[in-house]
Amino acid sequence: MKMVKVISSAPGKLILFGEHASSRGKPAIVFAVNQRLEVKIFPCQKHKILITSENFKVYKEEYPTAKLDIVTNILSTFFKKYNIAERPIEIEISSTIKPGFGSSAALIIALFDALFTYFNCHPSKLEFLQICIEFNQSLKGYGSGLDIACALYGGMIKFQQGRKPEPLPFEQLNFLVGSTGFKAPSGPIIKAVRELEVKDPIITGKIFTRIGELVSLGEDAILKNNQRLLGELMNENHKLLQKLGVSSPILDQMVNAARKAGALGAKLSGAGKGDNILALVPNERVGEVIQALNATKGSALPEVIIEPEGLKTEKIE
Repeated sequence: MKMVKVISSAPGKLILFGEHASSRGKPAIVFAVNQRLEVKIFPCQKHKILITSENFKVYKEEYPTAKLDIVTNILSTFFKKYNIAERPIEIEISSTIKPGFGSSAALIIALFDALFTYFNCHPSKLEFLQICIEFNQSLKGYGSGLDIACALYGGMIKFQQGRKPEPLPFEQLNFLVGSTGFKAPSGPIIKAVRELEVKDPIITGKIFTRIGELVSLGEDAILKNNQRLLGELMNENHKLLQKLGVSSPILDQMVNAARKAGALGAKLSGAGKGDNILALVPNERVGEVIQALNATKGSALPEVIIEPEGLKTEKIE
């Protein structure tokens, strides 16, 4: 048998429009960022499946392992679903994806792809996407799949459940990211939104519908490069997320600071409470917005840019 090494990598992501509404069938706009997670698979000499990840402080841990549940679950799902006999392999995982940028989605895409490639399985792109979305939902119990789709496709995409993701061409968009510095667990936030939805379905229904409308308006603004309108839509989206109860004092502080310093628009990005905000900033105001964000309880991440490439695969024989 030939000695084969597979290297797969996938990017992190940020949500421009569509948080929470996307899991209710509404569209969303999401883009990949220049942070990647990489998975390497190669033959193991010890007749075992060994997993290493410096990020998770795991070194040559034998599968199955509770230290990396998601990796164990991906491997178990893969071998069972495709009726493939386990072979001795080593898996190495490394990541530059910061908290709140979709590292778990990137891991799901990159590891499944590395396994498909190593074991010569060849699902279509849409089949691959659906496999990963279904796995993510079974693992977490929630999620529309937008982060999975973005990790696969890269660039900026319009995503809606049950539809093929649509790449969105765009001219230069200067986004600045503000980080709270902490990762807020998504599960409790998702649960709280569901409870609000049960308590007041009419109001929440109107919020989700409007967020969906903002996505369509935002898509048009992006295609026409109408950045002032795009900023206004971001501001409105943030207000709607505040009404859902998923913002927080630190997120609001950063959003307000970015706007006062010259951002055309700013909003939280992600499930909420922690993680990040996203600000659309004219070139001439970048310095002021960075300074304003650094004066809050959070900080600016000026090095984050849109990543045009999604999943990348290399097979070395």
